[in-house]
Amino acid sequence: MQGKNHVGLALAAPLAAVLAGAPVAIPASLATWCALIVGSLAPDIDGGGTIARPSRFIPDIIPAWIARGLDRIGLRLARVIQAIFGHRGGLHWPIWAGLMIWAGLHYQLDWLLWFGAGYGLHIAGDLITVAGVPLLGPLTAKKLSLLPMRTGGRLEGVISFCLWSFILWQLAAAGWARAPGVADQGRALVERLNYFISAR
Repeated sequence: MQGKNHVGLALAAPLAAVLAGAPVAIPASLATWCALIVGSLAPDIDGGGTIARPSRFIPDIIPAWIARGLDRIGLRLARVIQAIFGHRGGLHWPIWAGLMIWAGLHYQLDWLLWFGAGYGLHIAGDLITVAGVPLLGPLTAKKLSLLPMRTGGRLEGVISFCLWSFILWQLAAAGWARAPGVADQGRALVERLNYFISAR
């Protein structure tokens, strides 16, 4: 699954759970929303995914040479991690998400709870791709797949459209754009999201 759709799944899941009446909350602060988003991208540090290119997230006020330097560091780190774990190997074990969620609940660390939730949702997203994930790791390295979806393929395009349409619908239904003090920040966020969604 592409990075933009991992983010879409992470944003849509808590909104959908609340809409369905599940006894869960949504992230309560900007920091916890950010933790959810970063967690949803984190497992792909083992393959040089979106998370290995920080320039896609940092504000445009940062000089380009710093952004390029961060990308070089991220990609080098990704190569080292991939050499150790392989792509969709040890970092795609669901046990890591479970441990982070448990620790977040036990120690009352909301950011860690939501990072773990994003991490788990990333693995769920990759579970519906052809390549699959080692769902039972570390007991076995065998990768399981639930759907024949190819990363970047037509089916993922349909899923992407549905995820982002649902998110925008929920934002509109919540009156997000009309909330006091949010309009300017909202426009900036939408511009950033548009850039991120169009980046590959």
